[in-house]
Amino acid sequence: MHDNSFTGTAYLPQTTDAGDLTSFGGGDGSYSVAAGDLKAKVDFLAGGQLRLQAAPGGDFTEPSGAAAMIVKQPALDRGTHAFDAGAYYGIRAEGTVLRVYKKPLRFGLYKADDRTVIWQEAKPLRWSTHGMRQSLERGADEQFFGGGEQNGSFSHRGRTMHVGNNFDWNEGGWNNSQPFYLSSAGYGVFRDTFTPGVYTFGSPVTTGQQEQRLDAYYFLGDAKQVIGKYTALVGKPFMPPVYGLEPGDSDCYLHNANRGERHTLDAVKIADTYQQQQMPLGWMLVNDGYGCGYENLPETAKGLQDDHAQLGLWTQDGIDKLADQVKAGQRVAKLDVAWVGNGYDFALDACDRAKAGIEDNSDARGFVWLPVSWAGAQRCGVLWSGDQSLSWDYIRWQIPTYAGATMSGIAYDTGDVGSIYRHDPAMYTRDLEWKAFLPAVMTMDGWASDLTTGKPADQQPWRDGEPYTSINRKYLQLKERLLPYMYTLSAQAAKTGVGAVRPLWLEYPDDP
Repeated sequence: MHDNSFTGTAYLPQTTDAGDLTSFGGGDGSYSVAAGDLKAKVDFLAGGQLRLQAAPGGDFTEPSGAAAMIVKQPALDRGTHAFDAGAYYGIRAEGTVLRVYKKPLRFGLYKADDRTVIWQEAKPLRWSTHGMRQSLERGADEQFFGGGEQNGSFSHRGRTMHVGNNFDWNEGGWNNSQPFYLSSAGYGVFRDTFTPGVYTFGSPVTTGQQEQRLDAYYFLGDAKQVIGKYTALVGKPFMPPVYGLEPGDSDCYLHNANRGERHTLDAVKIADTYQQQQMPLGWMLVNDGYGCGYENLPETAKGLQDDHAQLGLWTQDGIDKLADQVKAGQRVAKLDVAWVGNGYDFALDACDRAKAGIEDNSDARGFVWLPVSWAGAQRCGVLWSGDQSLSWDYIRWQIPTYAGATMSGIAYDTGDVGSIYRHDPAMYTRDLEWKAFLPAVMTMDGWASDLTTGKPADQQPWRDGEPYTSINRKYLQLKERLLPYMYTLSAQAAKTGVGAVRPLWLEYPDDP
């Protein structure tokens, strides 16, 4: 069916819906389907998984850079058989039946009784020059989660969710989004693509990417099982070093015009003060990359280690220097927008290479931070929600953000304590109090102005005096005492894909 509706101002792009089934065949876990020009391929995979590909003309080419996303392709489940039910062909696999409707071609996945729906297409696949859309029926009480980092949101029923390369750090942004969602109906779906997408969880549910192809992996089970299967495909969360679960401090310790002449070794004086203030510190980023530069790395690394902290560098000029920097003592790498770039596969490649660069040139586990990423980044880095300005509302919307990221297998997602650009003693302390319970957290110094005076404000946790210093110390010391628990949860995340920061629904899905 073709639709060339005129809106009154411009023609809409021509759309085409899948027509009636014209061929069906296959076996041993792999089946071919056609509806005229639309060709589809269905692969049943081990562990209760399904891959559905569809494209006009049958071009099932892998997306550029796909090898960077998928770490291990599941084996085919060859124990399937097909049957003709009249209105549809059924393909029975362990625990499920896939319906392939004939007039018009639609797909539906059911439990083994072939009566209980898991998901069901409401309309045929539709495509245009702008992309391909799948339309699903929405259950009466069905809830939706995932999408990677969705700033301010963890539950998406009745909402539109964007996935794409985005630099909106505030509520509503999606800079660490992933083309994956999870349904309370007992399934999740990952779109194997690097193109932007829009997912609207209305009635019906519509999901689409900006490409004329569908390449979707469906994972079955409860939420934790789905997260586990998804992360088995794109990579389990990495296991951080112990110091990675301690607070970090980031700043520019050379050529900082706001403070006059400084040197990289001045970072050691800050680390000394953490010790004097009895405030735990795990690592420091001593260089911000924007022309800041660095010097005396071995001496700086040794000084930080004497204070039980590790050296980090935040560079924008690639990772070709990483081996020498790691040999000089670097143990933390922060990737930035300026050189991660606009390509999702490049961001993943940089993250994987930075983690490997630390591990290949030292005896440490890789510890990487990045503010823009895509599916699979959980295997190599801490995701960071970007540059924000401080307000009480800023604190509010970050809480569901990090709980929601867990629903996409992201175990380490965080924001700057007190934000980057503005400072207020009470807001900083309240933000630090709750972020002490996140696995990974850092302060961001060097850019903030005091909300009241407008003057430059440093952001170490002792700067504001009492009562704030004592409260900050109390919560930083509590975070340190909780390290054995958080380290255990991190080890579990590396095995299961499920991180420590969880919305209540993940633990109590049957409690309305």
